[in-house]
Formats: sequence, C-alpha cells, structure tokens
Amino acid sequence: MPKAKDKTKRRRIEELEEDSQPSQSQRRRASQLTVDDEIEEVDCTQPGKSQSQKTQNHKELSKEELRRKTSDVARYLLFADRKKYPVKRGDITKNVLKEHAKSYNEILDHARKNLKKVFGVDVEEIEVGKSKGYILVDGIKTEEQNELTDWGDDLPKMGLLMVVLGMIFMSDHVLTESKLWHMLKKLGVEPKKEHEVFGDSEKLISQEFVRQCYLDRKKVIGGEEAAYEYRWGARAEKELTWRRVLKFVSEIYDTQMEDWTVQMKEIIAKEQSETRSTQ
Repeated sequence: MPKAKDKTKRRRIEELEEDSQPSQSQRRRASQLTVDDEIEEVDCTQPGKSQSQKTQNHKELSKEELRRKTSDVARYLLFADRKKYPVKRGDITKNVLKEHAKSYNEILDHARKNLKKVFGVDVEEIEVGKSKGYILVDGIKTEEQNELTDWGDDLPKMGLLMVVLGMIFMSDHVLTESKLWHMLKKLGVEPKKEHEVFGDSEKLISQEFVRQCYLDRKKVIGGEEAAYEYRWGARAEKELTWRRVLKFVSEIYDTQMEDWTVQMKEIIAKEQSETRSTQ
C-alpha cells in the first residue's frame, strides 16, 4: 500500500476498532503491533520452515472475542504492509491469535472481509519458497487500474522496479543478471556504485525487491561461475499487469503499445484466458 495513504488507513483502523469494541488492554496490545518488532519477516529466497498447527489450551471464541481478534488481525496485516514483506501464517498465530490459533481460518476470513469493505484491499496468498505468505493488494478495479500506482515517497525506487520488470517482460519473462546490469548501466545505474537516488542499487534490486517478492532471483545451474536469472516475483504478478508494464515501457520509448506487436498479442491472449476463467 502506498505510504501516501497511511493517514487514511489509520482513520479507517478506528472504524474496525469501533465495530469490535475492544477493551483498553486489547487496544493497547493492537497499537503496539509494529513491523519492526513483531513480524518475523519472510525471506523469499529461502524455503520456509513448516509450522505446527497444533495449539495447546485451545479456547472457543465468543462473538465478542471473534470481533476483537478480527480487528487485531486486520491491524496486523496493515502494519505489515508498510514494509511490503509477506506475513507468514505462523506470524499471525504467534503474535495475534495465540490460544485461539485453531480458529485461524474463521478469523482470517472475517479480517479479509473487513479489509475489503473498509480499505478496498484483498488479502492474497502467495508462494514464498516452500511456504505461504500473505500480502495486501488493491482490490478496487477502476478504469485507471492500468495507470501507474501512487507509491508516495517510494516512487523513485518503485520507478526503478518498473524499469526492471519492464526489461524482464520484454525479454520473454526472464533476464540474466549480467544482461540486467548491462542495460541498467546505460541508465546510469551500476552495481557496487552508490546512486544519488537509489543508494546501493545492487542491494535494492537483488535483496530488497526480492524479499518483497517483486522479483524472483534464481541461481542458474551449471557453468563455472555463479550466475543468476530474474523473473517477476509473486507480488508483482498480483499487483501489476503485463498491460500496465508495457504501457510504462511505451512511455519511456515514446511509442504506442500497439507498436509492440509480439507483447500485445501475448497480453491479449492472457486477458482473454483470464476472462474465460472467470465466466
């Protein structure tokens, strides 16, 4: 979610709290949930560890407890979204549900509905290594859905991400790391060289964007030297569309989207397939 909308989010969080009527102690607990000290971040580059679903001292939820836990889970996911790192099921169980872990599915379902109703966002499940992770994605479909997202203060870095995603898309959905840096160097972005806007560009691309699951970086098997390839990550597939990225590329090159005949044919075929699957 864009940082520029944080104030609106905080106001709407109060609506969730008012509906659930939590006690003062629970409200303090919810307000203390922060990304930095509560969330065990998911590393998209490593297989996740299996989580036991068994919980001791399981307690049945009353209607009021259900409302309170729903509000807490919704708040937790909103705070987690600030860093855009996926949240594991184990994070929610450990930090929010605790003895009510066996009611996980019921509570998450209510939290999904509240977040959709109040904030217009969908809770999406994505693959993170061998584990599952949750992210928030804009669920409001408008005529402007193919316009660039308002990323607020993160706009410069996300602009770089769009460039990288565009390069991958235009390279048949996979791009070697060496070719990526060869292309970025033409734009004044180089590895192991501090950039005045992006800082450590290599760390931003190979670590931060990968941890956020915007990019998927895999080692190429074989060869004497270590080599890597980049593809779109799970978050990019959920948040963006091929059409949106091609429009971005077209604006950079001052061309029409229809000029990219191969890519447009692929986009139209995918959109038609998605339309048929929803009918």
